[in-house]
Amino acid sequence: MNWDDKQKTIDLTPKNPFGRYDNGRPKVPDDIIERMRHVTSEEAWGVLNSNDHTLAFEGNWEIIHPHQILVGRAVTCRYVPSRPDLNDVVEAQGKEEGRIGGQNSWAIDTLQPNDIIVVELFGKIVWGTFAGDNLATAIASNTQGGGMIVDGGMRDFQRVVELENFNGFTKGLDPTPIRDVTLVEINVPVRIGHATCLPGDVVLGTPTGVTFIPPHLAEAVVERSENVRLRDYFGQLRIREGVYTPGEVDRKWSEKMESDFEEWGQTHNLETEGLI
Repeated sequence: MNWDDKQKTIDLTPKNPFGRYDNGRPKVPDDIIERMRHVTSEEAWGVLNSNDHTLAFEGNWEIIHPHQILVGRAVTCRYVPSRPDLNDVVEAQGKEEGRIGGQNSWAIDTLQPNDIIVVELFGKIVWGTFAGDNLATAIASNTQGGGMIVDGGMRDFQRVVELENFNGFTKGLDPTPIRDVTLVEINVPVRIGHATCLPGDVVLGTPTGVTFIPPHLAEAVVERSENVRLRDYFGQLRIREGVYTPGEVDRKWSEKMESDFEEWGQTHNLETEGLI
C-alpha cells in the first residue's frame, strides 16, 4: 500500500512554490492560511477558473458548524470497497509498521496543526462513517483548528457538534460504524464528488461548499479576495458620501474612479479600515 511516499508526493506537486513537510507534502505558509479564512467560495472559484482549475469545488454537504469557515492543508486518504484478500494485506502491513487502531485512525495519527483530513469514501454513508466523537476529538486535538472533509458519513453527531475548534463536512449522518471498506492510500490524489484534491492543497470550506486550492494559486486567491473586499468597501463608502451613484459603482469603473481608488489606497487598506 502507499503510505506517504515522499518522492511521489513531490512529483505530484511540482508547482508548489513553498516549503514541504518531511513527507514531501506542500506547506503553504501560515500567513496565507489565516488570510484564506476571509475568502469566499466565489472569489476562490474566480481565480481557479481563470487558471483552468474548473473541477475544484464540491457542494451539497452536511456541515457540523455551517457558519464557521474551515481552512487548512489537505492530508488525503482513499478507501475502496473491501475484499478479504486485500484487507488482509493492508492489516498485515499496518501491523508490521506498528500502526494502532482501526484503519481510519492511521491517517488521523499523521495530522498536524492547520491540517484537514480529506477522505475519499465514494459517498458511502451507511456503514461508511469515517469518524465519530472519539476520532473527531483526535482530529481536533492534532490539527488545533482544522477538521475533516469526508465524501461519506459521520456518526455521533450529538457529541461531535459539542467539540470546540473543530468543523467537518460530510455527505450524511448515520449511527452505524464504518465497515466493509479498506484504506489503500494516504497522501495521494483523491476524488471528492466532482473535484480532485492533492495532498497539500489549501482546503476552503464555507456554507457554499468545499474548494481545493493548489499551493501555487493560494497566494493569488487571497490577494484577489483582499482586493475585491477593499474595492467593495471603497465603492460603498463613496456611495454613502454621495460621490458616485450605485450605477457608477456597480459596473466597470471609469478612469476617474480608478484614479480616485488608487489615491485613496495610498493611505487606506484592509487593516486601517478594520476589514481583517
